[in-house]
Amino acid sequence: MEYKNTKVNFISNKDIKLKADDFRLKFWGKEIPVGVEEIVEIKLKMKIIPIPDMLNQCGMDAQVTSDFSAIYVDQRGYENDTSRFRFSLAHELGHLVLHEDFHEKLKISNLNDVMNFMNNIDIREYSFLEAQANKFAGYFLIPREYLGKIRVEAVKEISKEYDISSFDEKTINSYLAEQIAPKFAVSSGSVEIALNDLNNSL
Repeated sequence: MEYKNTKVNFISNKDIKLKADDFRLKFWGKEIPVGVEEIVEIKLKMKIIPIPDMLNQCGMDAQVTSDFSAIYVDQRGYENDTSRFRFSLAHELGHLVLHEDFHEKLKISNLNDVMNFMNNIDIREYSFLEAQANKFAGYFLIPREYLGKIRVEAVKEISKEYDISSFDEKTINSYLAEQIAPKFAVSSGSVEIALNDLNNSL
């Protein structure tokens, strides 16, 4: 396939959130943290295949095959960085949900195909593709209805110790992210992005 000629369809953040929420409820339910590895391996019967030095070789830490039978993951991240690994899996599920037809046409079945795809796709189109999958992963792993409730309680708790009335929302979110992240088993950076997103949607 001529990867350089591929085009990515526009998907609004609202639609990405709806698809992430629907997919989570269908395959996991309402419990947090979301069992993304269980969803991939048990419910979707996709193989997780660790690849040594994948990040350095391909410039990515995960890639789903075009038939959605497997996800290649960077072995170091798989073994040593749980929150990043979980986000990577959710990101690849985003491609399954948002870009199924697109990915089927890519015919990616091995690591060489991954490298060929990375070396030839138009960088602008690739950025659209990845941004959409990142959005999906954030919505999927950090359900906004739970995040909103947890944030309200966290703000109440820190307000007992500190006067935060002069702090802007982003500063508060940066402070809260560290303590909220373990509830979703994701990085504090992912939670901070989600908290800022939550504020923007209020």
